Amino acid sequence: MSLDLTASFIHGSASVPFGTYNTETPFQTDANSMVRFVHVKLGGETLGVELVNNDVYTCLEESTLEYSSTVNGYHAKSILADILGSPTGSLSGHENKLARLDLALAKRKSQAYSQEVPIGGTRPLHSASITTVGGQQAYDLNTLLSASDLVASGSRAEIKELFHFSPTAAYRFFDTTSAINYLHNEFSFESFTPETVFYMLPIWEDVLRAQMLETSHLVRRSNYSYDIVNNVLRLYPVPTTAVNLYFTYYKMDDSVFDDADPWTRGVSNLSNVPFGTLTYSKINSIGRQWIRRFAFALAKELLGLNRSKVANVPIPNGELVLNGTDLVAQAREEQAILREELKTMLDDTTYSKLAKEEMEAAEALRSQLAKAPMGIFIG
Repeated sequence: MSLDLTASFIHGSASVPFGTYNTETPFQTDANSMVRFVHVKLGGETLGVELVNNDVYTCLEESTLEYSSTVNGYHAKSILADILGSPTGSLSGHENKLARLDLALAKRKSQAYSQEVPIGGTRPLHSASITTVGGQQAYDLNTLLSASDLVASGSRAEIKELFHFSPTAAYRFFDTTSAINYLHNEFSFESFTPETVFYMLPIWEDVLRAQMLETSHLVRRSNYSYDIVNNVLRLYPVPTTAVNLYFTYYKMDDSVFDDADPWTRGVSNLSNVPFGTLTYSKINSIGRQWIRRFAFALAKELLGLNRSKVANVPIPNGELVLNGTDLVAQAREEQAILREELKTMLDDTTYSKLAKEEMEAAEALRSQLAKAPMGIFIG
């Protein structure tokens, strides 16, 4: 067996394992060129090369797939934070696209914090009420909720807030002589007495006044204090009459992997990022040269493996010792060097690294400008 330099790569006749790039004309052209390249580089002009054309085609395909996988992996690392939760869909069409920066990961993480406040989140916040019983201090809220079918029997609820009055503050405007006055003219104040004096106060005074009223309501209007341990509510002092208590809660039986929750679907890690193999025709000269070099190293390894099957070949008056072991060792070393070379280049061009380099360049430019003489302005 040997390479046939007169043959051409023909889609359908070439026995390439995956056939990913068979229909691409640039791949077919490079496949034919690689046969000639491998033949010459491995000494085919002097001695035979124990490879066939499909061996070289396979090495070129494997090299291209290796390049595609490595580039896609680094691209996914650069944009993964911005595509978490996005649809997985087809595994092609997104490999050459730049994702919009929308702080997706930060927003997803913030949902847990806003849920604790609670001012948002991904789980619905429920509300309910109970009526106290004279002389009863402790109330098991889980039992009460289960009995009312608000929470399934055997599950738990997480109580977030408890109150027995409307938790809002009223704003009132007072002056030194009139009881209450309302805005007129541009501010729609009406029904004010002649002695009324109006003041334009800063916003922060309104905020502080609202906080004062809220605290006043909590301290002066509340006759009770309470604690909640393991969702058992204890009132202090023990109530003597029926009082309506209102509270909000989360159902603890909501799974973090609820299939009905759209927040749990979509891209979750590198394994389901919607990337397909790179289109060969869109790979530039930098990538094409790496692919050729890696394909040659693979072909050299394959030749070495073939020659290692028969280390010594008998010939008249002696034997021929083949260099299969040496070829395999050289080829694998070249492959390791090429992989490291590609990874180093991609490491230096991840978006986070580029942002860091831009920051350093801006700092260097600012240092240069700081040493430049300043012009004197003459008015």
